[in-house]
Amino acid sequence: MSNRAAGAPWISGWSAAEPLRIGYTSVAHDEGTWEEGARPYMSYRNLGLAEASGGAIGARHIRSAEAAEADWHCHDLDFQLFYVLKGTVTVETETGQKVELGPGDTGYHPGLFRHRESISAGFEAIEICGPAAGEIIIGREASLPTRATDMDPDRDAFYSHDVEANYELGAGPRKFFRYRDLGMRGPTGGRIHTHVVRATGDPGEGTGWHYHSMAQWFLIVGGTSDIRVEGKPRQKLVVGDTMCIGSGPQMRHNVAPFSGDYAVLEMCVPAEYETIAVDPPADAAP
Repeated sequence: MSNRAAGAPWISGWSAAEPLRIGYTSVAHDEGTWEEGARPYMSYRNLGLAEASGGAIGARHIRSAEAAEADWHCHDLDFQLFYVLKGTVTVETETGQKVELGPGDTGYHPGLFRHRESISAGFEAIEICGPAAGEIIIGREASLPTRATDMDPDRDAFYSHDVEANYELGAGPRKFFRYRDLGMRGPTGGRIHTHVVRATGDPGEGTGWHYHSMAQWFLIVGGTSDIRVEGKPRQKLVVGDTMCIGSGPQMRHNVAPFSGDYAVLEMCVPAEYETIAVDPPADAAP
């Protein structure tokens, strides 16, 4: 990947050096309204990230009851990431990749990158896009916006499978978690880092009180945990719940305890950050 990918301006106008500020938001697995969208066979549930980021990044839960195929197309966006929850999707790209993805697998597409896909009946996924909304350009030979000339001509998709070999123990802030890098750090010029984080099989007492120098959005994809964000009540997290915690000491929090099968899909903005341990706040007791 050349430096043009990292240096090309983003539509939403932020960079790793001047990272996006994202506020707090929380959407439970059973909250939100399912609505129609760009694909007639799909329905979409907003996960609140667009509102928390001023439209710079959005996250949606998408699903389809029927099998379907999409034409060649690309998105007038900075990036698109998806995480498969149920069913399968087969993706074919303009660079010749063809891959089938199932539950736990992920795909990253850069902006204005042509691809097509077919999905199984009962397909569900989480989709994260920056910005939150953008035009779909249909056709393999369709003209692209002029900004495409500033983008890396060799930009490509990246796919990650949910297999044990792709996890590394301690490859993140916590030595007792396993981490799977989803490959966004380089292609986004350090703006975003995404990974799947899993417990090792044994329940844990917790992370301890801390804060990050990055904004952190996450989706629970396995197990359960309790979380306490300063100034907010203790919350039980189960599969399908999402939350975004902003950066800085005003967003101190503690994940405690967590189950042995606890797992999260996590997005960090920016990719490089610090995790700072702190004393519990005065109101830390339940």
